[in-house]
Amino acid sequence: MNKKKKAILLQLMAILVVSSLIILAQKMLNPVAAPGPVAPPPGNFSPYNSMATLAQSQNYSASRVSSYKTDGGPRDNFYIPTTGEEIDLANIKGPGAITHIWTTHRDDGRNLILRCYWEGNSHPSVEAPLGDFFGVAMGINAEVSSYPIQVSSEGRSRNCWWYMPFNKAARITISATKSPENRDREDVSLYFYIDYQAYAKPLKDIHYFHARFQETDPPQRGKPVTLLDVEGDGHFVGVVMGHRARAPGWFGEGDDIITVDGKVSFVGTGTEDYFSDAWGFRVFSDLYHGVPALEGREVGSRLSAYRFHIVDPIPFRKSFKFDIEHWPWISPWPNTGRGYYSSVGYWYQKTIHKQWSRLDQLISHDEWNPDKGRWYIDNALEAEDLGVAGFSSQLGEHARPAIHKELPNLSGDHMLFFDSGGEGEFTLAVPVDSAGKYTVKVHFVRAPDFGIAQVNVNGVAAGPAADTYLRTDDLTRPIWPPRAYVFSGVKLEKGLNRFNFRVDSKNEASDGYKLGIDCLVLEEE
Repeated sequence: MNKKKKAILLQLMAILVVSSLIILAQKMLNPVAAPGPVAPPPGNFSPYNSMATLAQSQNYSASRVSSYKTDGGPRDNFYIPTTGEEIDLANIKGPGAITHIWTTHRDDGRNLILRCYWEGNSHPSVEAPLGDFFGVAMGINAEVSSYPIQVSSEGRSRNCWWYMPFNKAARITISATKSPENRDREDVSLYFYIDYQAYAKPLKDIHYFHARFQETDPPQRGKPVTLLDVEGDGHFVGVVMGHRARAPGWFGEGDDIITVDGKVSFVGTGTEDYFSDAWGFRVFSDLYHGVPALEGREVGSRLSAYRFHIVDPIPFRKSFKFDIEHWPWISPWPNTGRGYYSSVGYWYQKTIHKQWSRLDQLISHDEWNPDKGRWYIDNALEAEDLGVAGFSSQLGEHARPAIHKELPNLSGDHMLFFDSGGEGEFTLAVPVDSAGKYTVKVHFVRAPDFGIAQVNVNGVAAGPAADTYLRTDDLTRPIWPPRAYVFSGVKLEKGLNRFNFRVDSKNEASDGYKLGIDCLVLEEE
């Protein structure tokens, strides 16, 4: 090979090396190829994007009914008389659907009642106080930021986006309640608008929107509270629950119990758990669950909570029932609370629901009575009502038997409390109508620091001593519900009898020598 060819060959090799180095450097600087989609599948295109429908043709017309002044006046408010008659807000011909309702007024949420009638029916499918329907119970103004309901302006601007379809007609009305604030005026001022869609053809698979308000005050002892009870074919989509406490502390140990078509299908683990919260409640508002209002844990404190089943509706074919236990933390027994409950249940169903009793007056407008629902053991003599004929205590004169209030499991809410300090007694004067032998049932309260009581009647031992010690759970249940200790064959005289209770001993595990008597029951043998 001559020198010229050799030089050319060396130049080519150098160029090849440099090119390789350049390609390698480029790969190091750009290690991933430029991205691009694979070939899309054949067939019709359907965008998977919740906002994509905004770029498509809308197959309806839209309009609004509002409180605007037809004469062009500056104040577009609407006046509702406080005499109670229904005033039409909207009469809309179908087919169509209400898509948005907005209202505002200066008052609370329970001085107006909203009703919706579908297809010309004479009874409403929606009936609830305005505030409860818009997500906040108890007449409290509070803000909500949920998916179907938003409330702003410190609770005074109310919006709902529930879809409410109809084929023939929709009628929406408003009426004033007999609330305290309505009694001294002639009318209530309201601003509103109702947005709706109009369709060219009737809807074939139509499910009608329903919402019903209910109150329970007080709940029945031993049975849960019913928040919603429905007959039909449809699906449950949410509830707004109100509560006002008649026992101190946490009210919500009660479980939710949902029965679908006659079969118990859901049993929860606590009131706040159903509302998707935990460890009690605090004020918050999320898309599907929230607590817009929470005043505290004292007697009289009010609460409002919501849970909307937007992504998880519960279908039913025949019936749907939503119960919740009323169970204050201080009670070891379920369904022993006495708090006020309200509810607005929301659901859709294929036909118009059968008529329910009309909502004319709200229980919550009555004067609040913290003792409402107080219960008593049948034919009992309440210990706190009996006369104390004498006492002695190792603790001194200040240890006189005293009346203590304990909720919610004492007959009459009170007991007679005594502390012997290790050695002591007290005597009660017990009236009897006729002499004879009786079975005496003494309902002793039990607790970790209670002692052993010897009962004597008119100087004679009634029976074996009663050990009233019980180790509780050491949390917020300081005493346990009373237990009846039975003494048979006790001779009683006509008139006053001396019932003596002596506490000189205690269970080894007990922390004290205290005694609590709820009541006495005398049964003539």
